[in-house]
Amino acid sequence: MPFRLASGLVRVHYLYLAPLIILGIPPAALLNQNILLLSIIVVTGLAGTILAKKRLVLLASTSLLSLLIWGKVAIDLLRGSPPDTAVFLVEFGMVLFLMEASLVLEIFNRSHKELTKDDELSKVLESRLRLWLRHQLSRQGKLAIGSIGLSVVLLPLAGFTSISSSQLPLTGALLLLAIIAFLFLVTHSREPEKG
Repeated sequence: MPFRLASGLVRVHYLYLAPLIILGIPPAALLNQNILLLSIIVVTGLAGTILAKKRLVLLASTSLLSLLIWGKVAIDLLRGSPPDTAVFLVEFGMVLFLMEASLVLEIFNRSHKELTKDDELSKVLESRLRLWLRHQLSRQGKLAIGSIGLSVVLLPLAGFTSISSSQLPLTGALLLLAIIAFLFLVTHSREPEKG
């Protein structure tokens, strides 16, 4: 995929990911405010991406993750037809990957603005910076695809196991630790090397 197309899809991912998540949540679970929440998250996410404001990007992505999880819980509470768990895992992984990719693009753009001169050193640094960006996006993409694939492959195994009520706190603690470890691996970005 060409570099400009990939970076463009990352920049506007709130336009296609937010509706996918928010419009899939029952309106009763969001007090019939799905469209308002969708608008707020899309505007916040796009503003964060365009203005290179890391906090806005994190706020929009964290809100999407929270709404994704709340939607799954709300469907269970409202006794609706449960969404496919594989779809939930793919959406969860996409939000994390695109959040990290947005942050990497913000670092790239900030570093690229510092290279305003038309000398040979700036050209060499620009090519190294583009290589760093490709490496980061590729690394994060492979990690996201691998974790989503592993989760989907392990779903049938989870269906064959049962958890007794006495094991719920332990299982919940292990799940929380796994999510924290996954979030750290996906969102732990590295700055490009100077020099």
